[in-house]
Amino acid sequence: MQLTRRVPTALALALALATAAGCGRSGGGAAGVPPPPYALSCDSADTAQQSTLFCVRTDTRNGDVMVVDLDRLPITSGASRAADEPAGTYQTICDSTVTPTKSDFRCLRMHVRTGEIVVLRLAELPHWPR
Repeated sequence: MQLTRRVPTALALALALATAAGCGRSGGGAAGVPPPPYALSCDSADTAQQSTLFCVRTDTRNGDVMVVDLDRLPITSGASRAADEPAGTYQTICDSTVTPTKSDFRCLRMHVRTGEIVVLRLAELPHWPR
């Protein structure tokens, strides 16, 4: 009987500590750095006949969400390296599309401060480890 009373108390204490720890943070990232203004999210919709990759870009400052038109994005050719910027500048999202007769794997890279998105041509990217 004593154990059943301690478990809810311990759980309540753990939740209270977790909540208090979260309240002390200032606005986002590490050391008070604000979160990036853009976030990218992708997922595939698969059926037996068709599979399509869908992506949305969210402006984290005001909640505006836009559907990404994958057919109109630029595609990298060769290495995807851009100019050096602070860590966390780029976000990469990959997902697969699968039907019984075909599968594909696609990746997008987004600059989280400008919202610029490119499709990564995987066949032309360098491999790691080399």
